[in-house]
Amino acid sequence: MNTNACRAVAQAGLSAATASLDDEAAWPLLLVAGWLTTAADLMKEAELRDAVLG
Repeated sequence: MNTNACRAVAQAGLSAATASLDDEAAWPLLLVAGWLTTAADLMKEAELRDAVLG
């Protein structure tokens, strides 16, 4: 399991919970998108590393 990706998803969940409490601010939703993108990037990196290293 990719620990860093799991942490990124957890941060996205925390940001989403915070964003749902805000009425008008858009920036918390950008944090959610950023953390989810980070998690996806980490998983893709791990997949490519496994493919190359075998």
